[in-house]
Amino acid sequence: MALMRKSLDVFFRPESVAVVGASPKREKLGYAVIENLIRMGYQGKIYPVNPNYPEIQGLKAYPSVKELPEPADVGVILVPAEASVEVLKELVEIGVMHVVIVTGGFGELDEEGLKRQQEIVEISKKTGVRIIGPNTTGIVSTPGRFSTTFTRGYIRPGSVAYVAQTGIFGGLVSSLISTREYFGISRIIGLGNKVDVDDADALEYLENDPETKVIIMHIEGLKDGRRFMEVARRVSRKKPILALKSGRTPAGAKASYSHTASLAANDAIVDAAFKQAGVIRVNDYVDLVNYAKVFAYQKPPRGNRVGIASISGGLGVMTADACENVGLEIARLSDETIRRLREASPHIIEIGNPYDIWPSISKVGVNTAYKIGIDAMMEDQNVEAILAGFGPAEGFELENPSLISDASKKNPDKPIVAYATGDWQLVERTREALEKLSIPVYYSPENAAQALAIMYQYSRIKSG
Repeated sequence: MALMRKSLDVFFRPESVAVVGASPKREKLGYAVIENLIRMGYQGKIYPVNPNYPEIQGLKAYPSVKELPEPADVGVILVPAEASVEVLKELVEIGVMHVVIVTGGFGELDEEGLKRQQEIVEISKKTGVRIIGPNTTGIVSTPGRFSTTFTRGYIRPGSVAYVAQTGIFGGLVSSLISTREYFGISRIIGLGNKVDVDDADALEYLENDPETKVIIMHIEGLKDGRRFMEVARRVSRKKPILALKSGRTPAGAKASYSHTASLAANDAIVDAAFKQAGVIRVNDYVDLVNYAKVFAYQKPPRGNRVGIASISGGLGVMTADACENVGLEIARLSDETIRRLREASPHIIEIGNPYDIWPSISKVGVNTAYKIGIDAMMEDQNVEAILAGFGPAEGFELENPSLISDASKKNPDKPIVAYATGDWQLVERTREALEKLSIPVYYSPENAAQALAIMYQYSRIKSG
């Protein structure tokens, strides 16, 4: 297993890459792959391979694999499927032992494609070459500033790794994260048809990857369910694994096979297997992003007792309902906490949990009201996590968001999850300010409570 992890590491930190099928034409995939490597600031050597051009994007091009000046650490195959098997053989012959096959037209297409795919499998088994794909955009490694993808766009570095069966889908979700969120990505692994490297291999690599805190996965089918279970069970004790399993319905399963040649298992069996392995299943790809965020920013709580500080009494009630609906408990505040909250509130106000911030704002102001409320709950032994609700409005914005993050840093074992609603521009401004300080912000009490519940679910997985 250790050798396998060492082997896969070359994919993410190569010192050289050969792009077979590179192109000077912007509309071609072979152009985008080179462009992405240059844009990311890849420090290794790039060897474009195309017999028709002496130079591509300012780089010397080579007419064939056999004429490369050295065996590249990674080979990327972009030529048509009919020629890709021969190219793979040539790469292996010169000593390239890590290959990403971007090209489609294999087992997902027809019988002829399946035969080509089986040839690739046999080459991998016979020679030991590690192969990602075919039918994928491959990988992105932000720490290594390396990419084999043709999907354009900035990818923000961070601590979330994404394992996707389909490279394009991986690109779309990573684009969503990079353009909408403030957390970032460590690795993207697009597995494609999984002739060699599969989900279990990816998890095994990420298990000890120091750049990765949380793993999110899109799975259409599993090549080796038993091994996946064994590896996931071990990895999930170290890092949260969130998985979206598509192909749940007969129609989805049929589409999955024509897409990546994946055979989808019975959904009830998959559900039970994920639970046994400690994999947290999500229902849609937006949830993958939402729940990855909370793990990227905060540590899981030790228990499920929640303190609520809300801008509105009505929202406080909704938050309490949302918490109980997902298995969280509304904490019973200590007498000392009640006393501190009462001092910040008008004397006619009944104090409890949820704590209604609004009356306190009229007495001590927005910043002080939140500071007193959150600090008091943080220091309360009955509270194990905090949900903070914001309703930013003109004249009632949180001017010093660091008071929230300061409280979080002093009490890292008590996560703070927030939600904000109201004036959309002010909500986005609040979200940006807090998330840049590692406080996850959602748009409703229900979403925030669900994210906190997912973290509590993982704390139970981790503890066994």
